[in-house]
Amino acid sequence: MEDALEIKDVEEIVEAILIRLPPGEPENFVRASLVCKLWCRLLSDNGFLGRYRAFHNIPPMLGLLHSWFCNDPFIPITKFIPRGHPKHNNVADCRHGRVLFSDWVIWFPMTGNTRELPAPQRGDNWNTDECAAVLCAVDGCDHGACQSGPFFVVSISLDEEKVATAIVYSSETSTWSAPTSLDLGFIESDISLSWMPGVLSGGALHFILMHDARLGVLKYDLGTSCLSEIEPTFEIQSARYDSHALIAPEDGQLGIARLNGFNLSVYWREVCHDQVAMWKKSEVIDLKKHLLASDPMISHTELVGSVERTAIIFATSNIGTYMIDLKSLRPKKLTSELRLFNHPWALFPYFSFYNPPVGQVENVADLGESEMGSIDEESGESESRSSDRESGESDAGSSEGEMRKLMLEAPMMKQKKPKLETSSTKHRP
Repeated sequence: MEDALEIKDVEEIVEAILIRLPPGEPENFVRASLVCKLWCRLLSDNGFLGRYRAFHNIPPMLGLLHSWFCNDPFIPITKFIPRGHPKHNNVADCRHGRVLFSDWVIWFPMTGNTRELPAPQRGDNWNTDECAAVLCAVDGCDHGACQSGPFFVVSISLDEEKVATAIVYSSETSTWSAPTSLDLGFIESDISLSWMPGVLSGGALHFILMHDARLGVLKYDLGTSCLSEIEPTFEIQSARYDSHALIAPEDGQLGIARLNGFNLSVYWREVCHDQVAMWKKSEVIDLKKHLLASDPMISHTELVGSVERTAIIFATSNIGTYMIDLKSLRPKKLTSELRLFNHPWALFPYFSFYNPPVGQVENVADLGESEMGSIDEESGESESRSSDRESGESDAGSSEGEMRKLMLEAPMMKQKKPKLETSSTKHRP
């Protein structure tokens, strides 16, 4: 009885240590799993993983995906490397642990699994102009590790008659919904959907819409399945040729970031008590002062995305891509692999708590313990001690080699820099 209590106390102490492993450093999970079977068992326990997610609350950003067409769209910013590298078209969206490609394939980087979706049926007037989004279908989910759950894919297309049509795919029914349409204007109008990522805010998806010489926002309400157009202020509308990105903080607000050279302006949409919406402009931020302080070689910048539920935007330059928190105005260089190209591309953050491959780790841990046990049992024999010890050292070395091999081959332990391929072909997510 006392031994059982002592083991329980040890497990509680170990769990108190393991639960504080930084979620943004997934390599620590593999190293901790290789310590012993107790640690490996604790790290594989679903109850512990749930408490770990609750303790840290927000999943870490493990990497970035970009819509620039190349062999590997994933750019690691931690030591996590996804399982599987599907060779599909450019990335259309990434949210809640899932990646959507423009050829209607869902990729789960944590497991390496993929799922091919049936292509949505389009009308005869479809002009290939579209945008899409993937999201978790579970109400109230914290999206810390919901990759295996049901999901939705929302596709919005634009036909030659300037009619926007939205349809929704459900992973539970494996079917597309009935279409919802919105007439956006005259046939003669120059209307197009932006390549920039959409954002999820207030139960609705929002996408940047180019409408003649002005900028607008196309909204799809997930609750009512309705499309509508939001008109920004004239100042934003007339700045079509500037760089823009939608922002969706945690409080459900919707914002538009506008970058002209190094001058960054942010406009927030506020709904008054009488349900009348208005746009409020924040003060202009001089990014040159903040970016050049860290990298004097920067000569030009453009916005390429944002992080939902935060006030963080992504800006790319001639020497790399940066993450900028609009609250602290502190830039952080994410990668030098992604830079300004001749035509537009977008950036998508990948957030998830890491689940270690404990099945593989446990097998290696068992192998290591059995080999070490055999060494201890055989060490008492005098005459054959030398030969047995040599054999034991050889086996232990093999076990150590297996551990080292596992640590090196585990997806998050590799460090790889993908090479981007340039192309003159215009693309859209």
